[in-house]
Amino acid sequence: MEIAKIILEYLKVTIWPITTFILLLIFKKDICKILMRLKKADLPGGISLETFPEQIEEAKSLLIEVKEEKKEEDKLRKQIYATIPLTEANAKMITLGLAPSPSGLELDKYKQLAERDPNLALAGLRMELEIMLKNLAKGYKININKRASTTNITKELKEKNAITKNQSDLIHTIINLANAAVHGVKVTKSQANDILQISETLRDQYINWLSWGFTDK
Repeated sequence: MEIAKIILEYLKVTIWPITTFILLLIFKKDICKILMRLKKADLPGGISLETFPEQIEEAKSLLIEVKEEKKEEDKLRKQIYATIPLTEANAKMITLGLAPSPSGLELDKYKQLAERDPNLALAGLRMELEIMLKNLAKGYKININKRASTTNITKELKEKNAITKNQSDLIHTIINLANAAVHGVKVTKSQANDILQISETLRDQYINWLSWGFTDK
């Protein structure tokens, strides 16, 4: 179902240039007026067309905090438990009864996709983050509705102390950026790669959790 959503978004992207060209010819003046209004409009997650770059910078700042607060804990755990290789992540998730990742958590695949379609790459990233969040909830025995939003899942995880406030804020910011991309904000390759690069830390921390989060269960 999630793969179907990405395919649908891809189709939307390929159809968009032709549709836009026709509309520009027919409704040029009206569209210009609409675009002027949209420039000030809020997008899902409170991100506007103008604040998209600012939110990326906010994510970079949060990333520094997330890395710092987990540094000592991860260092101590790595002395006791081995971290599973990235190539074994999906096998580990399946063994634990969790949903596997479409990319095998290899975010470089989305970086490659971003070369052709940055917006679609962020749509894929959002799907990956949602799967990770749902798996975390299952691992911490948090009952969530199948239709629960990523915002609610993240909130439940934070209240359970499964993630820190900084991690929660970073996840929230990245998902809002991805949502904005899905809803039409024009994303550059550089911006998509920045967001994917930031997300790698969350991915790595998720793999750490897979490596030692179930050792006592």
